[in-house]
Amino acid sequence: MSNAYIVFERISVQDANCIAGFTYGFPAITHFLGFGHALSRRLAVSQQLTLQGCAVICHQHQIHAYQPKEHRDYFFAQTKNPPREKGKDNKGREKATISPPIIEEGKMNMTVSLVMACPDLNTSRTAEINALAKTIMNLAHQHRLAGGSIQSIAAVHVLNLDQQTLSKKLRRLLLPGFVLIDRSDLLANHYQALKQQQADAELMDAWLDFSALKYQAKPKLKENELEATDKTEAEWIRMDKPAKGWLVPITNGYKAISPIYPSDEVANTRDSTTPVCFVEVVHSIGEWISLHRIQQVSDMLWHYRQEQDWYLCQQGEQTQPTANELEDAADDDFNDDFLNSLN
Repeated sequence: MSNAYIVFERISVQDANCIAGFTYGFPAITHFLGFGHALSRRLAVSQQLTLQGCAVICHQHQIHAYQPKEHRDYFFAQTKNPPREKGKDNKGREKATISPPIIEEGKMNMTVSLVMACPDLNTSRTAEINALAKTIMNLAHQHRLAGGSIQSIAAVHVLNLDQQTLSKKLRRLLLPGFVLIDRSDLLANHYQALKQQQADAELMDAWLDFSALKYQAKPKLKENELEATDKTEAEWIRMDKPAKGWLVPITNGYKAISPIYPSDEVANTRDSTTPVCFVEVVHSIGEWISLHRIQQVSDMLWHYRQEQDWYLCQQGEQTQPTANELEDAADDDFNDDFLNSLN
């Protein structure tokens, strides 16, 4: 097994999906792992290579949204596709131009870099590495990323270096840029602390402390006032998050909410052979940190992890679940079950 990595430098994506579960602003991490999985399947056939994991570095992003007035809510900019369409009546005559309905969706433009491990790469010849980089570049342009169209890729690098040298190389290539890091540990710790203060606290309460914008009124007491009243003026102060850092709400996988059905028992499935299971999106907490703070490249790679009813994207070493872990869980306690899945 080699220490090779494939680096997609500055992928420019147009009209990517920026809505993920309850959150918006950046695509779900499953989009990027799915992109790597699709490339890996094609490379396995043509090059006998596989890609594992995916690190996401963001350089630029622009959400298609606008604010009608100052201090008002933002709204997604919507389009009609196609803007105008012509039709014919039942006699074959041209009808007047029809304006199609608006399909509500959230889109964004972004420039990201992706890093994926390629453990099967065993060549060090420059000509073969250059040919492989060109092949991967052509394959990447044939796919969408997070539902958006890939406009350009600055370069594809095939690097087979030790971790320290690789980290320095990535800093030169990809700075300035921010890496998305899994901080589900902060969510778990805050939830345990919250339960000490409120016995009936739920995991959603802990998650909202990180994701919601909360303000607290600070009374402006006058000289003769000892206590605040309904008429006392107040200053609204934004409350800090439970931890420091550029913390953001993210979606990082799925949770099964039904048994696995044979494909022929569910209507409108994607194919007639794959079993079907209904799921809900799993929400967690992530953090954007500058690339220069990363010590080990392997630490910023996201991997799939399937355990019982959970299908999560997590960082760290990739582990294969045992047969016992794949059995259906009998415990339906969502909060404790989710925290156990993070360990």
